[in-house]
Amino acid sequence: MPLLKRKPVHLTPLPSLSAVLQPIPTSSSISDPLQTQAPTPLTHEQLQQFIPPDGKDDAEQLEKLLAVFRGEFTNGQTTVVGKKSKGKAVAPSSSIVNGESPQDGEPSATVQEEPAVAWRIHDRDCWYIPETGEIFTDYESYSARKAFYDQQIFQCEVSGKSSMPYLDALRSEQKEIRQLHTRFPKQLKKAVLSAVQFQIEGKLENLADKIFERFHNRFFDDEKVFIDVQGDKYLARVIKTVPPSPSLTLIPSTSNGLTLETHPLAIDLNLPSEEVLEKDDPGQYIYIVKLVEDDVEDDGQENALQITADRISRDRINFSRAMLKRFIRDCVERDAAVYSPWIVKPAVARRWGIPMEMSESTKLFISSYRERQMGKRKREREERLGLNVEDEEVEEKPKTKKQMKEEEKRMKEEEKAKKKEEERRMKEEEEERKKKKQMKWPNEDLLVEWSEEDVRVRPQLVRTLPFGDQFEKLLNSWSFLNVMGTPLNLSPFTIDEFEQSLYHTTSPSPPLIAEIHACLLSVLIADAASGHSPVRPISATGRQPEDDRDYWEGEKGATTETLSPVAEKLAQSWKDTEIPLRDNRRGWEAALIGCLWERASLESLPNFLDNILHLTFEPKPAPTRPTWSTGPSSSTSSSGLGLVPAKIPTRYPTLHHLHKLDIIAFLIELVGQTEKVRGFMEESIAALTEVRKEQVDVKREIRRVQAEREGLEPKTEDVEAVEGEAGMDVDMDVKVNGHVNGGGEGEDELEDDLDTDMRPPEDDTYSALSSSPSADQGHHAQTAASRRRAMAEKARERAAEEAMHRERAIKEREEARLSKYNASEKKRLFEEEEVLAAKLKKLDYEFRSHIWTLRSKPLGLDRFGNRVWWLDAQGSAPMLAPDGKLMYGTGRLYIQGVDEPEETYYLNAANAVLEGMGVKEEVKREDVERRRKMEEGGKLGRGEWGCYDDVEQVREFMRWLNPKGIREKDLLKALTFWQPELLGGITKRRQVMGLDVQSENEEPTRRTRPTRRAAGDDEEKGYMGWRNRRAGGKE
Repeated sequence: MPLLKRKPVHLTPLPSLSAVLQPIPTSSSISDPLQTQAPTPLTHEQLQQFIPPDGKDDAEQLEKLLAVFRGEFTNGQTTVVGKKSKGKAVAPSSSIVNGESPQDGEPSATVQEEPAVAWRIHDRDCWYIPETGEIFTDYESYSARKAFYDQQIFQCEVSGKSSMPYLDALRSEQKEIRQLHTRFPKQLKKAVLSAVQFQIEGKLENLADKIFERFHNRFFDDEKVFIDVQGDKYLARVIKTVPPSPSLTLIPSTSNGLTLETHPLAIDLNLPSEEVLEKDDPGQYIYIVKLVEDDVEDDGQENALQITADRISRDRINFSRAMLKRFIRDCVERDAAVYSPWIVKPAVARRWGIPMEMSESTKLFISSYRERQMGKRKREREERLGLNVEDEEVEEKPKTKKQMKEEEKRMKEEEKAKKKEEERRMKEEEEERKKKKQMKWPNEDLLVEWSEEDVRVRPQLVRTLPFGDQFEKLLNSWSFLNVMGTPLNLSPFTIDEFEQSLYHTTSPSPPLIAEIHACLLSVLIADAASGHSPVRPISATGRQPEDDRDYWEGEKGATTETLSPVAEKLAQSWKDTEIPLRDNRRGWEAALIGCLWERASLESLPNFLDNILHLTFEPKPAPTRPTWSTGPSSSTSSSGLGLVPAKIPTRYPTLHHLHKLDIIAFLIELVGQTEKVRGFMEESIAALTEVRKEQVDVKREIRRVQAEREGLEPKTEDVEAVEGEAGMDVDMDVKVNGHVNGGGEGEDELEDDLDTDMRPPEDDTYSALSSSPSADQGHHAQTAASRRRAMAEKARERAAEEAMHRERAIKEREEARLSKYNASEKKRLFEEEEVLAAKLKKLDYEFRSHIWTLRSKPLGLDRFGNRVWWLDAQGSAPMLAPDGKLMYGTGRLYIQGVDEPEETYYLNAANAVLEGMGVKEEVKREDVERRRKMEEGGKLGRGEWGCYDDVEQVREFMRWLNPKGIREKDLLKALTFWQPELLGGITKRRQVMGLDVQSENEEPTRRTRPTRRAAGDDEEKGYMGWRNRRAGGKE
């Protein structure tokens, strides 16, 4: 059965027959004229007595239920009509007589009493899962069970495969079991099951070990085995088994009431192994075998061999301890009671002819064994609790030698068992440690080892973010406006400029606010002018417009009746023309009121009535002197609210900054559905495809250039080998030939030397020698010849040296030429690689720009699932300015807290990895929470935001990441790739905001004022100096 968390899955109990059968009284169509009294109607309790009883077990109950549904129920007559099955049940008191009457033995007509009641199936559907045999009477429980089975949380009990749907795990088990029964030797099955029957053993492993020791060297007729013939293994078949003594085949039965023709004592596990080995030694058996290659249809023994068990073995694939354990587990079952025996399943027992009823001797043995073990457990418990310390003082009898030996033997066995258990526990712990060490990295982040003694804490996050719990809306609005800057004709701006523009409270409105509203409204106006239907908020998709607008009322008392005189005119005129560029987008506030009046609702923008009221009216100024006109008025108009019409442009800056953000977010929701924005996204998809192709081509070119540059670098070993070979060649030429092939110059020198030797010297000594006798003349001739030979040898050596010098000079000139060529080629390739790298970097910028246009994606996730965001250079906001300098948008690295479903997912993923490795431990939520408190240095809440706005903080955060985890490995890779741009943006923002001192080598940058604007400040500095260059065509 498939497992769930190492435990079997319990099936849904089958419904009772009373849940699907409904008894009804039988109505007779022919009235009895002799009946004087109407029959008494049966009560509900009496009708329920006629329901057939349920089955004794699940198999019988399932068969009865299926028979009912098929209209084949045996205890009555059934008729199947459509989907309803009806039948009749026979009452206990009724009788049916067919054939002859038993009273008088005379033949008579068939008499059949009509049953008192009939039953029929309830008029409701039932649902059946054929793979498990479960039946459900309602669809909800059926669908819930099917959904439960479809989850990939189950494990195949046989193969150990995990993370599978229930039905796949069930099919896997069935496949493995079929393969198991096919491989396991058929001749061994009855013997093994006979040995298992009625055995009392706590663990199945111990039982399998006992049976393996009994049968690993015992073989049976017609079994295929391997035999050893002169050191070679051959496949053979056992034709006949000859026991050592014929009396062994006459043994009537064993202790469990079973017998075998061969090896009869092996199946009795209650006998000691020494006794079985003494009475039935497997080494004394003679096996007549025949090679499979020589095996023919006849059973003749002409080519048969006679061998003993020591030369026979089985295939380990078909018979091993593991295979035997799996076979026994599939064929036996055991009751839940303590010291219950193992019993072969009834179907398997009938298949192999194994008796299911215990013999009296077996019952007595099991009963006595259970009593002894229970008594032993009771005594051990009393000794452990000290319950037998204060017993009555009884004179203890001295122990006999037999008792002392038994006690000593028992103590040794207990000590041995304890030692074995301790070794087993230590072995399991060592295996757990080895499994963890064998884990391949990178892997699930929560499995990365950490120590409470050596904790690396993440740097503290900056949590003081603007707009409080509305910061995410601020971030999303700023991101959309920068991403869609091209279709909106809106130049990029920083989030600090956006924040400070929203905080601005004095007239006139900042240029950034005016351009944002004007650009958004212009897109809506252009979309309506193109003939498209008016876009609606996403929240209103699929809903009918509300028709109770006349009854709307704002939180501050603003009503449609009050605002209609002013807002209706603006609602009709705001779409006539796009907002012009002149005079700081003059008229955008009126267009905004008209758009809100036409498109907004209390559901999509709860404060829009109050916002319109704030923009169109202002509080009536307090009178200097009371007059009749300033007295209380009963009018319901705006004057009755203490308000007077106001100049719209002067009212917007005084609007609350959260309301400003809500209005911009509402306009963004409308603009995001316009045709212009959708077309820009489609263009980004096409551009993204082209960028990917170009990236592939550039990377291919970079690899080519790198390969060429590596080819120009000679290997040191090859150069040394070439030089050594050249020197060796020169030496060999000199030694073999005696000289080298030089030019004519060397030959002339040799002739000159010889001529000099032939000339007679002019000194006196030579004259004296020349006047000596004839014997001295011969010696002189010999000396002159040797001198000539020596000088000739010196001449050859000089010629060889000069030839070597010439070759070396030629080689050096060639090397210098090649070196110069290689240097120029390296320079060219290096410059080409730099150009390609710059082109690839530019393509990376374009890829980031287009991918951010389509979707927002974090840089990555940390070990606990917190998202890491870097929002600079996205969509229409470029990474570099036209002058090539780095631009920034946020100048921060944001961290967003993990949500609870994602946290649960990562926890389950970690436990799935451990389960797949076979490790029994699991990662608990409490451990993760404790680890987060120690490592995060301030845990973020669900969806809470924090950031790093300092370069050193980001570097410390990167050092905190561990690349052994799959999430942090990818995150660290992304941070390393974008590190120059990320840190450069943070540095530049800090310089602009005045947080860091700018170096002397850097050019001054435009500074954004970090505080809210006060009256009298220079409007051309900071966020007030921002200009929309895209609207004017300058960008």
